[in-house]
Amino acid sequence: MSKILKDVSKSIFFRPAWYAIFTNPYFIARRSLYKKIHGFSKEVANKKILDLGCGNKPYSSLFTDSEYIGIDIDGGGHKGSAKNVDLVFDGKTIPFAGNSFDVILCTQVLEHTESPEKLIQEANRVLKKTGILYLTCPFVWPEHEIPYDFRRYTQYGLKKILGENNFLVEKVSSTTGIFTTIGQIVSSFLFEFVGRNLILRALMAVMVCFPVQLLSIVLDSLFRHQGIALDYVVIARKYEI
Repeated sequence: MSKILKDVSKSIFFRPAWYAIFTNPYFIARRSLYKKIHGFSKEVANKKILDLGCGNKPYSSLFTDSEYIGIDIDGGGHKGSAKNVDLVFDGKTIPFAGNSFDVILCTQVLEHTESPEKLIQEANRVLKKTGILYLTCPFVWPEHEIPYDFRRYTQYGLKKILGENNFLVEKVSSTTGIFTTIGQIVSSFLFEFVGRNLILRALMAVMVCFPVQLLSIVLDSLFRHQGIALDYVVIARKYEI
């Protein structure tokens, strides 16, 4: 029963259906990121995939036709009981031989990493020739997993750190435009503002967060998702000198 509840919770939070907007105050952030990763999953099949900083492996169900391995640190911003890890590592040295993986998935991890450049170098090492790194990072988001939140990256900062470590950046995209970015920040702020009272949270989610997020989605659509983003998504390919 516990496993079923965890799976349902994970699905609602990380892989929300369209109707989750009625009750999920973080709908915009989670739905937009999930859609990006879901689209990428269709481009890779029968691959050996490393989920770097996997947490509870929220996206593993998108890659069921591949060999999927998740690694994470012991501790950090989440309790060990909240993680689903195949192998624990130190956050710096990836415990696999070089040229081991076709794809590395690294979602919302780099901002929490103590040595981001070292981790990217390690990702390059364990990728096969022309292997793909799929990387997502927040650009506009409150501090979280405190005190293990160390930085934010612009798209140019991501291009720079990847380019300096033998990656060719093929594509950078944003998950949101200015209105959905603002709408999500307002929604999450108000939801957290009411505290831990479950009744107040439920009322806030339905009566305030839902209309705020819906309006921002409509406005963003009208303005073609331009402006400041919640997250950047990068697809980069390993190249050898």
